[in-house]
Parts: sequence; C-alpha cells; structure tokens
Amino acid sequence: MPRFSDAWAVDKAMFTYISGGSCACCGFPHLFNPGGIEGLIHSMSDLETDAAKREVNAAMTSPWPTEMRDQIWSDRLLLRFKMKREMRHYREFLEGVVRDAVESSCDGVGDDGRGKEESNDDGANNAKMDLKRAIPLLRQFCMETLTPQQLRQIFQLPRSEITDILNNRYKICSSYAILVCSVVEQVANFRITGYGIDARSGGKDDNDDDDAEILFENMLKFEKVGTGFCIDITRKEREEWEVNEDVLMVFLKRLVSLAGPTLLARAPKVVPTHDANSDDEVEGDVNVGTKKTAKPPDDADDDDDDGAGGAVPSFRSDRRVVRLLIARYWADRLIEKYKEYHSNKQ
Repeated sequence: MPRFSDAWAVDKAMFTYISGGSCACCGFPHLFNPGGIEGLIHSMSDLETDAAKREVNAAMTSPWPTEMRDQIWSDRLLLRFKMKREMRHYREFLEGVVRDAVESSCDGVGDDGRGKEESNDDGANNAKMDLKRAIPLLRQFCMETLTPQQLRQIFQLPRSEITDILNNRYKICSSYAILVCSVVEQVANFRITGYGIDARSGGKDDNDDDDAEILFENMLKFEKVGTGFCIDITRKEREEWEVNEDVLMVFLKRLVSLAGPTLLARAPKVVPTHDANSDDEVEGDVNVGTKKTAKPPDDADDDDDDGAGGAVPSFRSDRRVVRLLIARYWADRLIEKYKEYHSNKQ
C-alpha cells in the first residue's frame, strides 16, 4: 500500500481512532443523518453523481466502526455548512474594495463608466457587482504598499495550524478531525500519491478565471523545514527579492472565487454535440464536441489506485477542503493587512 494513498489514510484514521484520539463529545451523527449514511453522502453538493455512488459502496465495506463512519460524514457536512455561511464575508470585502475605489475617484466614475451615485444607489447593483474588478486594486495594494518580505510572511502556513483552525474556529474535534490530519499529510505529500489533480473547473466557458482552484492547487507547495505550506509569492532578481506577479494574480483570482457562488465547484454539465436531439447532460470534466474544459482525472481513477476496485473511499473532496482552508487563511491575513492600512490612512 503506497504511503499517503487513500487506503493509507483509511488505516491511519482507524489506528488513531482506536488509540483514543477522538473526542466523543463532539460527534452528533443523529443530528445530521437524514436518510442514513446514503442520505449523508448524497447531501454533499460537491460530489458528482457517480462519485457519490462509489462513496456509498465504499462506506458499506469500510473497516471503520459505524459510529466513526457516521461521525465523519456528519462533520463533513457540518464543516461545509459553516464554511458556506462565511462566504458572504469575502463578497462583502471585495464589494467594499470596489466601492471605495469608485468613491475615491476624483470624477466619481467607476471602472464600468457609471457615476458613483448610479453604482451605489441600491442593493440590486451590489448584487450584480463584478467582483473581479477588485483584482487590479488588490494587486496594486500588494505590489505598491506591501513589501516582498511582508507578502512572504503572509503566504506561509504550518501544517499543524490547519487542525487548530478546525478545532478552534469550527469546533470540530471528532473523528473527522482525526481524518483531516491524515488528509493534510496527503496534501503535503501529494506528488508522492501519484493521483491526478483534485480541483474542478467551475466554468462553462473558456475562461481562466473559472480555473482558479486548479491554478491554486498547481502552485501550492509544502516545505518540510520552516514555512510549511507556501506559494512562490516572491522571487530573487539581481540579488533582490521582488513580488512574483504571476503567482499573486493566481491567488487574487482564488480570493475572488472564495466569495462563491459555490463552496467547491462541481464539474460543468455539457450536452454532447453529436446528437442534436438529445437532452441528456453529461456530468464531469470532459471534452465533448467543441466544448473544452480542464480535465482532471476521473474520481474512479483515484478510487482504484489501490487496487480495491472502488472499495476504498476517495478523499479527493477532503483534500479540496484542506486547500480551501489554506486559501482562506491567507485571504484572511491579506484582508487584515488591507483593512489595517486603510484604517491607518483615515
């Protein structure tokens, strides 16, 4: 069994659980268990239909005790529920960045050509605001206000911090927290697993902005000594450190995606073009007709890597959540710096 594979994560979580690592008071499967374990799994909106079916089959043959299994699935849903409630904070911040820029412009004209009175006259316009307009404004802040050293300090995260976030911020310290510890190790050593990319492209058009999660996953690194999780936000040019603008732009696109509309994107549904009369939709990252989307390997490929024929659960969605927690941690630190700077200016 390869180290850091999904089968390894199953065994490691099981060993820690039976060794007394779980906090029994924090698991409430009876509160989040509509329709039994199958209902829990199908409640996961980021799982494609086929992936959910494989998870149901894997759960039925899982070596985990029933209590542990149900606790893990209930807390998976609980964590997503809590994280979805926080998405509005990122939207409100990005809207505020754009709104402040419009209001501070000398002529009162925004990037879209509207006057600030027109841009801010009601809540409906705010709902339609293009949050991507905040990207060049935040880029300017990072490039001109923060130093490369400050950015390097922001974009670091020790591995143990993720578990602390889970325990302290989301109050999850049950069997699922044990599993997340194993998943964090998977993410830190992801290249060793041999798995394909976990992220999904949420877009229906050929737009790089819709691949923010994929781009972020590709650039995420783990350094065993010192920084932990990090990205190459700076680079050395002519004996001096400078901001790596390409990496910064990828992260800012990821920051915008934190505002929604979904917590974790599903593969876009496409209609096969070979049959014009067909109403059937295909779910998954595929190339059909002239439609081109990013193509991470099928979930089935991940599930079968250990030769279990889908009997081993896939932790792909958990790895995506871990990377989401990392992106949010860095976004929160950048937002804090931004607010601190503008508060001092006033």
